[in-house]
Amino acid sequence: MALPQEVRSSYQALVNSGNIRYVVYPVGAPTSVVSDGSAAAWAWAAYVQIVAAGVIADPCWLCGAVIHTAVVETHNGDIAIASGGAGSETDLAIFGYAAALAGATANTAAMPILSYLVRLPFPIRIAGSPRLAARLRKSTAASAAGVSMKVLAATAVGT
Repeated sequence: MALPQEVRSSYQALVNSGNIRYVVYPVGAPTSVVSDGSAAAWAWAAYVQIVAAGVIADPCWLCGAVIHTAVVETHNGDIAIASGGAGSETDLAIFGYAAALAGATANTAAMPILSYLVRLPFPIRIAGSPRLAARLRKSTAASAAGVSMKVLAATAVGT
């Protein structure tokens, strides 16, 4: 994207923001992003599809994610949101999270994640309508721990 188009897009997003519509993907139930049960601590698990190609608006802006219920155990982790076909994903954003399950470990005073919004400091433009996927790495040893999540996106920017 050339500088004039970037300036125009920034103006539309930051000043003329009445045109922006926020959506979450997938529509319906959140996607379970969990480790495969064999990845070591802090090793990336395989990608899990959030939406198939052709589903997201073209273009849209990746604004963040909504993390829902944590499963299996209390852990800290990172989630990568990526675009591209299976086996050729490109990470667009990586962010950290903390998942606590009350009573599951010595951390009995903690509250589990019910819904936690992670906003990116700057939206990332996604052109076309590629497949979106996510993967995680976590602080605990091999297990199927993870979270369920949705991607937050802005559409209709500048229309």
